[in-house]
Amino acid sequence: MKKILAILMVSVLAMSFVLANGTTENAATAAKWPKNVEIVVPAGAGGDTDFNARLLAQYLQEKIGSNFVISNVNGNGGATGTRQVKNAEPDGSSILFYHSAFVVNKASGAVDYGFDSYDFSCIAAMSRGNMIVTQSKYGFKSMADLKAYTIAHPNELKIAVQTGATSYAVAMQLIADGFMLNTVDAGSASARLAAILGGHVDVILAAYGSVKDYVADGTLNVIGSDSPNDLEEAGVISNVHQGVKASLPFYYFFAFPKGTPANLVAEFTAAVGDIVNNNTEYQKKIYDAYLQKPTFLPGAEGLAKYAEVEEILKTVKF
Repeated sequence: MKKILAILMVSVLAMSFVLANGTTENAATAAKWPKNVEIVVPAGAGGDTDFNARLLAQYLQEKIGSNFVISNVNGNGGATGTRQVKNAEPDGSSILFYHSAFVVNKASGAVDYGFDSYDFSCIAAMSRGNMIVTQSKYGFKSMADLKAYTIAHPNELKIAVQTGATSYAVAMQLIADGFMLNTVDAGSASARLAAILGGHVDVILAAYGSVKDYVADGTLNVIGSDSPNDLEEAGVISNVHQGVKASLPFYYFFAFPKGTPANLVAEFTAAVGDIVNNNTEYQKKIYDAYLQKPTFLPGAEGLAKYAEVEEILKTVKF
């Protein structure tokens, strides 16, 4: 059944290309990939975004044959990397791998462009939530504990964010909901983790996989998450189910520079779908690392999910 679905998906992608171009000649032409393909990740090495990109690149290289190389291009809340791909040659040699921070960038004014400046491929993965993580010395067990402390000690606790990115948006939601926190721009996920471990900040948002060892040894506590769903395996109750108005769905996506040959985008999208939906080795690795479950939403389906995120961001005061 999975093989049949994969074949149907490729057929649909090919048909979309035909409809867009009004001919079957180009659709039948084999995709010609550059020898080296750069996947630009607008986040630091060692975090969840970087891990997702590198794992998918490994299997894409096997399926497509080109050398898929990860470039971590951080800066300006991710805008430096997204702009690099937007302005790159549309020949298949440059691909963007990023996440919901892209729409936060636009909503917060960090950039003045959106998905219409790219050829969108797909949502390739979904985080099951960024955890609200605190130093264990405070003894917080819930979001209510954190809120009560910040009200009693206004702006004493520092929450690490990346300005213009998802952590920033969620922090703004928390502050609007009465959490009296002091925001500190600490950079991407790996930098925020280093900041809390070094005692420079008190609260961070982080994927569970990146903090689970520190939770196990008692260094950090997880008291909630920005997902609308609980993380049952880790015993984490989401902010939503704790009555906290701070939630932002978190999807990872691939996109190409505008004007990239449609047959390249179609073949790439089909390859990602096959990996995510059918490669059990990939599925095990991504679950073991970050408790992620396979998520693949091509084209318009993926963009529809981001439209939902954009609606949420309209309520956030940056």
